[in-house]
Amino acid sequence: MKDHVHERIGFREIDEQGNAIPAVSPHVPEVADPPRARLVVNPFIIALWVLDASLMWLGLWAISTAAGGMMGPQPYQSAESAQFTYMMLSNAPYALLAAVLMTAALLFWHANQWQKKRLIR
Repeated sequence: MKDHVHERIGFREIDEQGNAIPAVSPHVPEVADPPRARLVVNPFIIALWVLDASLMWLGLWAISTAAGGMMGPQPYQSAESAQFTYMMLSNAPYALLAAVLMTAALLFWHANQWQKKRLIR
């Protein structure tokens, strides 16, 4: 005879401290130990941090190189180096702006991930 009342009956055991151990049912397999939490690293976020650092370095290098090239009289400066200096000075602020915005976006992303982990626990 199978009915729902008798299927729910199970034995409850108590451990040494008096805490109840969940009932063991022959129809429901035991829950395995939860897997250990491992550090999961997103490779795309790492690539964005590397790109961010390289943009910041490139922008600072371009400004320092171009500013160093404009300091003092330089009679040996060719037309090509003047064009290169102009290109670096015109593009370096955009590289720095992109690096600052990317840093802010990544920090907001990390803060959001941290909040999600805190709310779950």
